[in-house]
Amino acid sequence: MRFSINIPNFGDTAEPQLLAERLDEGLELLRCWWSGEPVDHHGRHYEVRDVTLLPATVQRPGPPVWIGGFWPRRPPMRRAARWDEAVPLFETARHGHVPDVAEVRDLAGYVRKHRMGGAERPFELVLGGATPSDAVKAKDVIGPLRDAGATWWDERQVQTGPDQGRLPPVMRRIEAGPPVI
Repeated sequence: MRFSINIPNFGDTAEPQLLAERLDEGLELLRCWWSGEPVDHHGRHYEVRDVTLLPATVQRPGPPVWIGGFWPRRPPMRRAARWDEAVPLFETARHGHVPDVAEVRDLAGYVRKHRMGGAERPFELVLGGATPSDAVKAKDVIGPLRDAGATWWDERQVQTGPDQGRLPPVMRRIEAGPPVI
C-alpha cells in the first residue's frame, strides 16, 4: 500500500523554486535565532516578531546543518556548500547501493568550488550504502570514496531482496563493526 499527500490539495505549493526559497529563508532565520538575541524578520515567506531562542547555542556560529539533495542537481549542493555538510543521494545509486567514485569526486569538487570562505574551510560529505561485513572488502569500498572526498559513512541496508526489513542481517553487519581504513 502506498500513501502520499498532494501538497497543493492542502493549499500549499509543490513548486520547487518556491520551496527552495522557503528553505533558504528558514535556514537564515535559524542562524539568527542561534544568537540567543530577539529576532525580528520580515521576509517574503516568514514574518517573525520578537522571537528569542533560549538558551543560545553553544556552538558558534551554530550547530552543523546537513543539507540533502540529489546529485547531480546543482542547486541543493550549492546550498550545502553555503552551510556545513552535504548528505547527497545519487540518482545512479538507489538506497543502500554504493555511489560511483567518479560522481563523488565530481560532487566534492563542485562543493569546494562553491564553498563560501574558501575550499579549505572544513566541510563534511556524508555518503551511505551497504558494505560487506568482511573488513578487507569493506575497506575496498570505503577507501576510494574517502579519497574522492567523503568524510562520513552511513551504513544502509539495501531495500530489495529477501533480507529487506529483517533484523538478523542488520545485526550481523553491526556485529562485524565499522569498516577500518
